[in-house]
Amino acid sequence: MSGFEVAGVVLGTLPLLISALEHYSDGISTIKGMHKYEGVFEHLHASLVTSLAIYRNACEELLSPLALPDSQLYDLLEKIDDHCWTDPTLNASVRNRLGTNYLPFQSSVKQLNKRIKLLGRKLKLEKDFRAPWVSQTGVVDEQTRDRFFKNPINRIKGGFNSEKYKQQLSSLDEDINRIVTLTSGAIALEPLRLERKRKADTAYWIQFRQNAERLYEALDSRWSSSCACQRTHQANLRLEMRSGLEPDHSPTFKVLFSFETNIPVAALPFNWRAAEIRQTDTVSSVLRKPRSGPVIPRIHIQPALIKAESHWNHCLPSASKITNLCHALVSARANSHSTCCIGVLDDAAFQHHIHSIQLPVPKTASITLRDILLNHTPTGFHVKEKCSLAFTLASAVLHLHDTPWLEESWSMNDIHIMGRKSILSDQPYLSKNFSPSSSTTTSPPTMQRLRIIKNSIIFALGVALLEISYGNSLSTFETPEDLDQGKRTVWTDSSIAYRLTEGLYMRELPNFADAARRCIHCNFDSSVYDLNNDDFRERFYQGVIVPLQKDYDYAMGSRGKP
Repeated sequence: MSGFEVAGVVLGTLPLLISALEHYSDGISTIKGMHKYEGVFEHLHASLVTSLAIYRNACEELLSPLALPDSQLYDLLEKIDDHCWTDPTLNASVRNRLGTNYLPFQSSVKQLNKRIKLLGRKLKLEKDFRAPWVSQTGVVDEQTRDRFFKNPINRIKGGFNSEKYKQQLSSLDEDINRIVTLTSGAIALEPLRLERKRKADTAYWIQFRQNAERLYEALDSRWSSSCACQRTHQANLRLEMRSGLEPDHSPTFKVLFSFETNIPVAALPFNWRAAEIRQTDTVSSVLRKPRSGPVIPRIHIQPALIKAESHWNHCLPSASKITNLCHALVSARANSHSTCCIGVLDDAAFQHHIHSIQLPVPKTASITLRDILLNHTPTGFHVKEKCSLAFTLASAVLHLHDTPWLEESWSMNDIHIMGRKSILSDQPYLSKNFSPSSSTTTSPPTMQRLRIIKNSIIFALGVALLEISYGNSLSTFETPEDLDQGKRTVWTDSSIAYRLTEGLYMRELPNFADAARRCIHCNFDSSVYDLNNDDFRERFYQGVIVPLQKDYDYAMGSRGKP
């Protein structure tokens, strides 16, 4: 059992121990010559009642802010259902709330449980903390009770020694006080921890989006004007299931490079090239430049960001500068069956370190999710496919909003699968073309749409979730009520989406339905609807990413029921 599960055991055991002491007091009062021990057990009883109240208060203080249902809180604190205390989601929430105090809390609770068991043994209690003369139904056997207290061995060896009991009780109180101190200390520091986490989250999201945007700009600057092959290059960015922060290293991006599909393969410099790309700031590259003058030994304490995977650091000092990316990808053919360093794209303020990797590639061309959606009709997507797609697309919105990779009004036509029969065989991709005449500017959504939709990119995610659930494109559910005199308007998609959302709870798990509803209505209890806003981004994360990840984990069998 984990420490937190033991916390529930202790909460359930202390009342049993208190009840046993009441039976002891009642039994002693009936035996002549035992009255002098009554005060001992009355003191024990009163002290344990107080300890239970203090311990229960600490548990309630720890659990109450977790926004648990009233029924679950009742089962934990009143009914004390052991099964409820083993819930891994609850354990994770408590671990997060206690922070660095979790392990000391765990150790203290286990120690407290040991002391309670020891006290039970000293009192000659049964394993379920019943007095030996009390049946499992609570009936007192007076003859057995009288024999117990008249037995000389129980009088002497049984532990009717006030000093020993006081010592045991004092140790028990120390454990409870330690638990209370750890709990209250963690709660007092929680606002500071949350503020630090908010700052770390903000720094991570800013860095990730900047890195994604810079990667796009690096490709665009080389392929939109100056590539000698004069072909339309295609970069397919792999959408990873990124749910949490990656504080120990800079984000990496997996990309499948190819060309526009209407060109014969024989006429292309290469067909498919898989690469993993990581940005390296030129500031950190100074660390590997040779120094002039005598070398002075010194200890370097590197920030966590520079602590990267060994295969990146191993080849970075000797990585060649890429002057022609297209030519470098052609040259990678010889090493196509192994991971190798292709080189570094060197720009003024940052570099992009590129490795060749192995990824599933299509035999001919990729296929969009829209095409797959139409081919799945009428069966639609399977449960695992739904959960995988929903979680991946939501993560893409969180990480790639306001970047050239993901348009404000994106759709299933923008998401590609690399020609495999099963969606689960590989992650989806965002596909972007770079041609000599292309431009990085994108057409902004109309002002009319901005007035109707609070956040276009989140609404597009909601539409995608509806299409994943219903197994068809939004337009196929169009009714005369969605049109204005038979014509589509800027309201049409919204009208269809609002209607389909209402029926979602009959089709999907509650987490999926809630996430889709929040995206369609942009209902996050906020007055700001911009993912660049820290508070709104956190609300989107908790209201969309977290529930969809729970469904994904449940569908894939990695965790319990959501």
